[in-house]
Amino acid sequence: MVRKAPQPDLVDLHVHSTVSDGLFPPHEVVRLAAEMGLRAVALTDHDTVAGVPEALAAGRALGIEVIPGVEFSADFDDGACHILGYFLDPTHQPFLDLLHEAREGREERNLKILARLNELGIPLTMEEVTRGAKDGVLTRGHFASALLERKVVKKWDEAFEKYLGRDGLAYVSRRRVTPADAIQAVRAAGGLAALAHPRQLNRGAAETDEWIERLAAAGLEAVETASPDHTPNYARRYKAAAERLGLLEVGGTDWHGRPEANIRLGLGAGSMAVHYDLVQRMKDRLAARQAGA
Repeated sequence: MVRKAPQPDLVDLHVHSTVSDGLFPPHEVVRLAAEMGLRAVALTDHDTVAGVPEALAAGRALGIEVIPGVEFSADFDDGACHILGYFLDPTHQPFLDLLHEAREGREERNLKILARLNELGIPLTMEEVTRGAKDGVLTRGHFASALLERKVVKKWDEAFEKYLGRDGLAYVSRRRVTPADAIQAVRAAGGLAALAHPRQLNRGAAETDEWIERLAAAGLEAVETASPDHTPNYARRYKAAAERLGLLEVGGTDWHGRPEANIRLGLGAGSMAVHYDLVQRMKDRLAARQAGA
């Protein structure tokens, strides 16, 4: 039995589906969010908005607000800079063109990862990797699942630790869009841009603050302060940066549907609580921007 959300106005602004590296198709993600009792959910698949129409249709049918979103993987040395986009137009062509460029970088890297794994004596095939991807964006998560199925590793996380993570034997960097380009693409598509899980920038406190300030100067309007990736101390640090720069604070579980992750829709590790009034503040910010345009 799914445990319902403890409060009626909770939202989750960072979830994934099979269109990228989640385990459930978009309509099922929305159904699970509605079953959980969430008031709104944002579908933020990696470098694609292909699942947004299906999610929106499911939201209308089930009476839950679905926010069209995306998670851009941006170019960043020795860390991960992911830009979330919310309330964007999923048909905006320049935005779609940049997403296509980002996916091309993924495709190039996937071939190199496969070659590296083969060189390491792991006879993995692209057919095995794509088996769970359907028509979605192929990510390192799909390689991890294939390695798990082949019993090369015992746990999904182990695949990243040994092979796919930044220090892994088969890690390959890839061509990505710049953070500024991702932010501007989201804004041009009518959306609001947020920095996802800033802890993954892999920078010290002062340099993280500097990066958030640079991104704000490029048009960033929010920081993901509530995340299962953040300890209370990290969350306080990012909250302070957001307040200092006049940025909104958003939050999401980065849910992929994997049972072993122990992450639950809307609740994260169990105690996360992002309320709907944040969604209204996001809408107000966008309305004010449009009024001033």
